[in-house]
Amino acid sequence: MITIEYLRKNAELNLCKDCFRKYLAIIEPSIKRYVSQPLYDFRQAESQITQIVMKTKGVFKGEMWVLSFNKGEEKEVDDYIDVKAFRKIEKMRFKDKINYLHKKGILKDSSYSILDKAREARNKIHTEAILTGLSEEDYALFSMASWITSQIYTMIRFDMGEEITTNIKSNTEKVAERWLKTLQNKHRQI
Repeated sequence: MITIEYLRKNAELNLCKDCFRKYLAIIEPSIKRYVSQPLYDFRQAESQITQIVMKTKGVFKGEMWVLSFNKGEEKEVDDYIDVKAFRKIEKMRFKDKINYLHKKGILKDSSYSILDKAREARNKIHTEAILTGLSEEDYALFSMASWITSQIYTMIRFDMGEEITTNIKSNTEKVAERWLKTLQNKHRQI
């Protein structure tokens, strides 16, 4: 398993001091960005799922959505959110959040399945970003998860009405079904 730390030590051993400084200044930051970019998609999906759960459980008291606050700021945000419910949802596992949304009918079967597969792929990473260990399929799952949650988030966030909400859910589910079929066909070919 190759990590950023391993690459850094290898560069230090094999490069002159001037080249190693250039590696640290130019190359390593680029590698870190490259490695973490696919995780951005999953992080965005994770954040949006949390916000959707908070909205559906009535955490937000009005139009303003508070997404984070520090300890000691509870009184400042109390007019906008149910602080106790916020903290409880904040601590929920991603799996529990998507299970909740699936049971409520907000996530349909294929959308739920894509998000659960992305969660499983994300769980491969426990420490520093790994350069090997995530497949192209994992990266695609992160991207799909982000797309699905963006559709659902927009629908929930902007309260688009029943007809539009139904259409968004339906269209999102159709795309997720196609993605699942593509994934299943790839696995059959292997």
